[in-house]
Amino acid sequence: MSDFCLVTGATGFIGGHLVERLVKTGHRVRCLARPTSDTQTLERLGVEIAQGDLTDPVSIGCAAAGATHILHCGALVSDWATVREISQINVGGTRHVMQAALQAGVTRVIHISSTDVYGHPKGLRDIDESQPPSRFSNWYSRTKLEAESEVRRAASTGAVQAVILRPATIYGPGSVNVVGEVAKAVRARNMLLIDHGRAVAGLCYIDNLVQAATLALSDQAAAGQTFNVTDGLDITWGQFVADLAQGLGSPPPRLSLPYPVAHRLGMAMEQSYRLLRSAAGLRTPPLLSRQAVDVMGRDQSFSNARIRQRLGWEPRVGYESGLRSTLDWLIATDRAS
Repeated sequence: MSDFCLVTGATGFIGGHLVERLVKTGHRVRCLARPTSDTQTLERLGVEIAQGDLTDPVSIGCAAAGATHILHCGALVSDWATVREISQINVGGTRHVMQAALQAGVTRVIHISSTDVYGHPKGLRDIDESQPPSRFSNWYSRTKLEAESEVRRAASTGAVQAVILRPATIYGPGSVNVVGEVAKAVRARNMLLIDHGRAVAGLCYIDNLVQAATLALSDQAAAGQTFNVTDGLDITWGQFVADLAQGLGSPPPRLSLPYPVAHRLGMAMEQSYRLLRSAAGLRTPPLLSRQAVDVMGRDQSFSNARIRQRLGWEPRVGYESGLRSTLDWLIATDRAS
């Protein structure tokens, strides 16, 4: 009997790619999706869809019934939502998933975390999994670290195995919130770099992350482990954005701010947008935030030695191929719109 996998966040960028891979490799898949989510792609793949929400433990419990594995990709990725909103989904939602895993007798949970849990320390390279968290300038990073604690707490009972994956900057077809926004800014010629884009971007192509997740699903050496997942490239934000611009037929960005100035501006914009959202129902994100400044202004340089050594993982898709696929998706999306 093949593994029966429940995937949260299946309508998102990571979850969608992961579901597609699981189906191709013969797994039975059920996806937790909110009633308002667009599930057409999932329906074409022939997977089961369980309506529910990470804030609703009953619906998660029902979705987990009969599952042997859970791949928890669902999260609120935001740098300007309220503390309560982010924590309710990222921390409370993870707690509900782990409770459901214990109640359903799930064998293993793969939790998709983030290298943001390290706190974007300044000046460090090849950060490995032993690096303690340092400074946090936004609540998203904190909630991802707290979510990991929920995973470990449930796994400490011995009733369920857990694997935590910490991807860095994930890119590839479907990356609406990162690549899509960068491409939009590049085309509009208002893309803003931090310190001229000198920071390492920490790129991880989506297929390479999916490969890591599928290895973690079944490899016994993965149980109880935490792994950084990054392609190990020294590509800077300046180079990545310039390569995207060239592929899109746009000039490379010229706008740049020093890190301290950008960080203060990001904080001011976050606060202003929160007030506007409360007063006028504004839903668009701020043009700049502390999270964005940290990601693009601090080196995202993480070691992938542990996952290479313990799981035999290798980034199968290189930068040139990953960039080409990403550009093909951007161009096709632009033509279809």
